[in-house]
Amino acid sequence: MVYGPFLTMMEPLTSVDEVVEKYSKTTTSMWRLIYITIGSVFVGCAFIGLFVPGWPTVSWMVPAAYLFSLSDERFFRWSLTNKLVGGRVFDYYASGKTLPKHAKKLIIGFITLMSFISIYVITIAGDPGFGQVTIGLFWLIGVWWLWKKVPAREDSVKE
Repeated sequence: MVYGPFLTMMEPLTSVDEVVEKYSKTTTSMWRLIYITIGSVFVGCAFIGLFVPGWPTVSWMVPAAYLFSLSDERFFRWSLTNKLVGGRVFDYYASGKTLPKHAKKLIIGFITLMSFISIYVITIAGDPGFGQVTIGLFWLIGVWWLWKKVPAREDSVKE
C-alpha cells in the first residue's frame, strides 16, 4: 500500500497500461501542440542532466510526462518506459504521484540550504531586507507545501 494524493491509501499500479489508463487525457489540437512543445523542452532539459553533474533528470521528466499525459499517449508511454529515467517516472505515477521519503527530506534540505545561501549573498550585496524576506517567504511556503501536501512513500514501487 502507498499513500496517493491527499494521503489516501491506494494499491500501486503495476503496469504502464494501468498508468496510462488512469492518467492519460485528451485535449484539443491547439492545446495538444502546446503541451507537446513544452513537454519536449522539459525533455531537452532532462537530457542536459545526463551530462551535467548536479543537473536533475527525473525532476524535468516528471512535468514532461504530465504534459504528455494531457496531449499524446505515445509520448506519455515513452516517458514511462525509456531506458534512462522511465523507471523512476513510472514509480512516481504508479505510486499515486508520491515521492520516496528520503527524496522528500533531501529536497527540503536542498531548498533550505540554497535559500540560506541566497539570503546570505543578497545581504552581502547590500539588499535592505526586501529580498531576504521574499526568499524567506518562498522558502516557508515551499517547505510547508512539500512537507504537508506532497505524499511520501517508504521505498520504490518497482523492485
